[in-house]
Amino acid sequence: MLAATAVLACLLVAAGALWLTGRAPSSVPLRAGPLEGTDFEQLRARTQPSQAGLLWGSLLLHNSTSGDIVLDEITLAGNPQGLEPTAGPYLWGPDRVALLDTGAVSGYALPLPKAWKIPPRHEVANFRIAPQPEQESVEVLFEFPVPTRTSELHGITVRYHTGGLGYQKTFDVNLTVCAPDDPSPCRQL
Repeated sequence: MLAATAVLACLLVAAGALWLTGRAPSSVPLRAGPLEGTDFEQLRARTQPSQAGLLWGSLLLHNSTSGDIVLDEITLAGNPQGLEPTAGPYLWGPDRVALLDTGAVSGYALPLPKAWKIPPRHEVANFRIAPQPEQESVEVLFEFPVPTRTSELHGITVRYHTGGLGYQKTFDVNLTVCAPDDPSPCRQL
């Protein structure tokens, strides 16, 4: 009976430690945490053979906390057709709004227009998102080739930490990239 009580006490202590740190022993975050971002977007993008690819920037991230949020990793959550990015993920900071005169580039044909003032690219790993006013954010971007078959991307997962705790959150942003010879899925509402 004493051994069972000791085992139960150890399990409770371990569960409490996991709850406090937000991490499992394998460093897999358990909670979504305070990071805010685009929570739903469904974009359908047609492509043409003359394009170099597609820029996708549907996810805007915002920090409304009082401390910095540090990004660890950003990945595509669901990619059933295996469409591999040619670049990204990378970030554009809040300065993109003044440079581009828009808050986000949801989907845009590559290459980008030469007249655009392209914001500087920032690497994801260790990027700090300082506390921001609500209207400021950073944009997550991926670049994709023109696909040979229509491809769907379902969600973007962000791993990050703040205040010594690790988190993981998947944002519900979705992209259908239609191949030039199969534009019909991009015509659907």
